[in-house]
Amino acid sequence: MTVLRNEPLGQYVTAMQTFTGLPNALTDGQTAITSRSIGNLGRVFYPDGVDGNAAGPLAKPMGQWSVFDTGVQLDLVYNAVVQHVGFVLGAAPDVPQNCTGVSGFNAMFAVSNAVPGLANGIQIFPGSAPVYRDRTLVGAVGVSGDGVDQDDMIAFLGLQDASNRVGGFGQAPTDMRADQVLPQGARLRYISCPQAPFIDSSNGEPCRGL
Repeated sequence: MTVLRNEPLGQYVTAMQTFTGLPNALTDGQTAITSRSIGNLGRVFYPDGVDGNAAGPLAKPMGQWSVFDTGVQLDLVYNAVVQHVGFVLGAAPDVPQNCTGVSGFNAMFAVSNAVPGLANGIQIFPGSAPVYRDRTLVGAVGVSGDGVDQDDMIAFLGLQDASNRVGGFGQAPTDMRADQVLPQGARLRYISCPQAPFIDSSNGEPCRGL
């Protein structure tokens, strides 16, 4: 079926490494990246909002970009979405449990080249913080439930509170964070917290210095 795609997903990793000047980005944990950072790199202009600039490495360029062809976020799951439509119409089995890398309709149906760790694709709006033990990436926290700045704050401060209480893990070292990287001369974003997020409180800038 001509509606299916065979996008080489590795192209996005290579493009991101070239764009950021980090030859091992996404492979070695030596640059702490949040979903806000990924979102910056997945926009049709970089930096976001500056019309006429080139697209970020995780997005399709203007002229090719559409809501049906955004870049890595949609390419990961596009064939699975198409196949699920076929399932709803009674024309194909439903997609496998891991819906990334699905080849789509063919003689075998639902052939999958699953991408480890991305069973359901990715989201590129803010609300995450990587978890480090010293300078080693060991996990991440993700939050969704309010505005994106509030989600960022809860993920970041929640990790900080857990680190303070338990110890042994915590925030990425400052010098490893994505906001130390300036692709195309524009600084990547890492975490953005509301300036005055607490009702009936004069406490502000809760993420400063962490």
